[in-house]
Amino acid sequence: MKPIQAHPSRIANPRTRGLTLIEVLVASVILSVAALAALEMLARNDSSSLFARRQALASVEAERLLSEAAAAVKSQNSAAKSEELDAGTAAEALGGCTATVSESRESMSIAIADGQSVVMPVVRVIAEIRDPSGALLATLERIVPSSSSISALGAKGVGTTAQPVSEVKR
Repeated sequence: MKPIQAHPSRIANPRTRGLTLIEVLVASVILSVAALAALEMLARNDSSSLFARRQALASVEAERLLSEAAAAVKSQNSAAKSEELDAGTAAEALGGCTATVSESRESMSIAIADGQSVVMPVVRVIAEIRDPSGALLATLERIVPSSSSISALGAKGVGTTAQPVSEVKR
């Protein structure tokens, strides 16, 4: 019997058979680093998106607080308060944040007809929303005429409304 020999084209060179273990390991490390970089980028994007959402919701909450404070000033009550927001009363993203409303009484000079001016007492109301770490998310400020200033202007013949004189967003 004659021994069976393999066809010469079927004999493979050991170097061209496949990948070595070192090549596979290097490729795995490269793919792992690329995957980790992509995950890091997604995590940063998610974090900045949450911060932007919290700032927008904080601005809305501060505006709500300013409206309540203006109503309190017009009814001759104090507008100053500080409260911790929870997910039940505010937006979920503001849970644990602190809302502070402060007020200061000031005088404002308003020009009326014939070059005259009237000094009007006003209340400057400031609403701040801070996250649990103390970082400022939103600050809104409004100047509200006090109820005594509205009646004083009405007595001088100046038309008034109960709307804020000015509003500033910082």
